[in-house]
Order: sequence, then structure tokens, then C-alpha cells
Amino acid sequence: MITEPGEAHVTELDRPAPGPGEVLVRSRVVGLSESDVELFQGKRARGYFHYPIVPGHELAGEVVAVGEGVTNVAPGAKVAVESIYACGICRNCREGKTNLCESGYRELGFTRPGGLGEYLVVSSRQLHVLPDDISLEEAALLGSVAVVAHAFLCTRPRPGDVVVIVGDGPTSLLAVQLARLYSPAVIAVLGFRAERLQLAERYGATHTINMSQEDTQSLIQSLSAGRGADLVFEGTGHVQAVEEALSIVKRGGTVLLTGLEASIAPLSFTTDLFVLNQISVYGVFGASTAAWSYAVQLFLNGSLRLADLITHRFSLDEFEDALDALILRHSRAIKVIITHE
Repeated sequence: MITEPGEAHVTELDRPAPGPGEVLVRSRVVGLSESDVELFQGKRARGYFHYPIVPGHELAGEVVAVGEGVTNVAPGAKVAVESIYACGICRNCREGKTNLCESGYRELGFTRPGGLGEYLVVSSRQLHVLPDDISLEEAALLGSVAVVAHAFLCTRPRPGDVVVIVGDGPTSLLAVQLARLYSPAVIAVLGFRAERLQLAERYGATHTINMSQEDTQSLIQSLSAGRGADLVFEGTGHVQAVEEALSIVKRGGTVLLTGLEASIAPLSFTTDLFVLNQISVYGVFGASTAAWSYAVQLFLNGSLRLADLITHRFSLDEFEDALDALILRHSRAIKVIITHE
């Protein structure tokens, strides 16, 4: 439980019980992300967390018990769990925008008890049932996959496109894996870490660019016959990366922004950039249920390589060490997981 910025401890809570339409899940594996670091440091956007809170929004586990009226899942089932609560009846939900539910922001690990609790109660609508022989470690990464899937459902790359992915973190590496499924002519990844760029090549990147050593603008121009990128996926949220994404997209192109920036540093550009170049910019918040279904389908049919993204494993009482692995660059952490074993 995180009680205030920088303060976390293991505590005993009563085991929750599922109500009508709810399910009791035993959490087995939790994936950590930069959002968890921001939560621990007190840097997450106001209104999108509260203390005290049990963190853990990326998780997989097993169903222990079901409440009245639940028919889509039974005790013993392995499941991946959507983190965002959706009412299912508001206008946004009915349009498929379950990640933007109008009943208010409610998310596991930020406003509701998350997967670092041994047990948690969730709506049965949040569960995706998995085969018995599936790896729960890999399944815990499906929350991250779903965010990328949601981005590409907003605007899909077309065969023959020039796709540029800005960043070499886990979200960007997942974006490479999904982008290649659309058969673009070019998948170029921009980053700073040689080992991450090599991994991107193994996942299907046709070109990698070390931004500390190479002229990004010239290289993207040469790869696109002088037009610029058709689609730019920005996976970091850092101001410099967003500005880079906007500078390399072609006229009439699209930029997907998936990262969150804890700082309040402003972007420096004018509205003419968008109007004169007719650039489409999509902000991506979380993932809809449709994106989750897409992500799970890709996982089950073998389209994703998730196991080698997991670089660090910790136990529950090593929570702060797990966060340090994400914060400290020398750890070379990509995906960090915590297990309840």
C-alpha cells in the first residue's frame, strides 16, 4: 500500500468478497510501468490517483469466487484483468470508448485496490479468460499490449506506409511488434540505447536510429522519399520526443501520442503546424475493451513475443527495489514484474 509520496509498506487487509456481477481474483503476477513510478513519487496527474492505494494495474491471476449473476467466468479460470472500470451504459461506453467512461475515472491500482493485493474484486466485464497452460507472467503484460492495440485501432497503418516509432521503451518495442502485422514498407525506431534498438530489429524494425549519433530528420526524409512519415507512434511522453514526432510526420500524416509526462514543460509550436500540414494527432488514454480483445487474440495466436521483454522479477516485499529497477537506467530494465509466489 502506498500511503503518500515515497511511502509504501506491506500490510494486512481483509479479504474482499464479490458482490452481484463481481468476481474475486487472486492476483499472481503484476507488471510495473512508469505510471507506477509516478504514483509512488506523487507525480501522477491530479484526479487520476489517490492515497492510500494498493497499486498494480497490469495483472494476471486466477478466479477464486464469483458473485450473483456472473456467468461468463468460473472459479479456477486464469484471467487477464482490464484495469479501467466502465459502466457500459453511458454514451462513450456504448460507442466502444470504455476507456473514457463518463461515469468517472476509476482504475485498478490508482483509485481502486490493484493487483499488488493478494486478492481483489473486479467487475466480471473486466476479465479476459485465458487457457490453462498460458504463462501468467506474459499475460501480465497484456495491459501494455492493449494500450498499443488501442492506438493502432485509432488509426491503422496501411500496407506500404512509413511508420516511425519514437522511443525505445517497452511500449515502443510492443509497437514494433504490432506495426509489422500491418505490412508497412518501413518501421523505423528512434532511441538512445543500442541494446534496445537491436531488440527492436529482432521484433521487426527495418531501420533503427540512434538519436544521439545520427541526424534523425535527414534519415527519415531519405526513408520516405522526402515526404516524411505516414504514421508516427510516440511512446515516451517526453516533450522532446513529442516535438520530434511532430517534426518528422508528413503533410496529411498522423501522430499517436501514448506516453504521459510527469513534468509540466510546455510544447513549443504554433497551430499553423497542424493546419498548414493537416496533421492528425491522437491522444491515447488506456485501452478500450475492444483493444483488450484484440491484444488477447494476438497473444493467444502467437503473434507477440512477450517473454524476453521481462528483464526483472521481484517478490512483493521488494516493491521499492522493483521501482528502482525502472528508475535507474543502469539496470537495463524493460518490463519489471512482481509475483505473489
